[in-house]
Amino acid sequence: MIRELVSLDRHLMLLLNFDGGKWIDTFWYTFSDGRIWFPLFAVCLFMLWKTCQGTVRHKILFLIIFSLILVAADQLSSGVIKPLVGRLRPSHDPAIDKMLHYVNDYHGGLHGFVSGHATNTVAITTWLWLIFKDKRTRICMIIFALFTCYSRIYLGVHYPGDIICGAILGFMLAYFTFMFTGKYFTIGTYKRPYSILIVLFVTFFLIAIYSTLKTFIL
Repeated sequence: MIRELVSLDRHLMLLLNFDGGKWIDTFWYTFSDGRIWFPLFAVCLFMLWKTCQGTVRHKILFLIIFSLILVAADQLSSGVIKPLVGRLRPSHDPAIDKMLHYVNDYHGGLHGFVSGHATNTVAITTWLWLIFKDKRTRICMIIFALFTCYSRIYLGVHYPGDIICGAILGFMLAYFTFMFTGKYFTIGTYKRPYSILIVLFVTFFLIAIYSTLKTFIL
């Protein structure tokens, strides 16, 4: 059973990883860089503060819980599961590494199960999805999570299985923590968080512009 799953994972990896040209390479490489999303994360923190009702103490405690989820997601995926399982990234797996497309010679660390990007991103988007109930906002969050997850496959540093299991881990951490702690806070709104969506779309646009400049001018 395990052998069949590994074989399927490799076949899916070869199907989803390809050379899309310089523009696509630059787009996914930049999209996958967590530093470019710092402004979005900062705005999300501000909106969580603004949306959470109650005293300053309640707001601070809510942000602390949110931050602890991210720390737990990162430490579990990268600090515990990766070295414990010891599954090689596709970029380091002799069975497949020569058949993959890489960008800027980026191969990532040795182990890849589970994906830290998938765990962290899905944990964040799940938490926000539970709070901001506007339909279009939720769709944008899901698209952002899917793009982030796929970027790791395109770059050749994670198998689809790494992504799926990381996403499940991130979802479970965020969902069950919210179900347990959410009853102690007055939070949740159907109002559209325009500031989050604006920063998200602007970042998308800037990545596209940078990819175009990098491809045709720089």
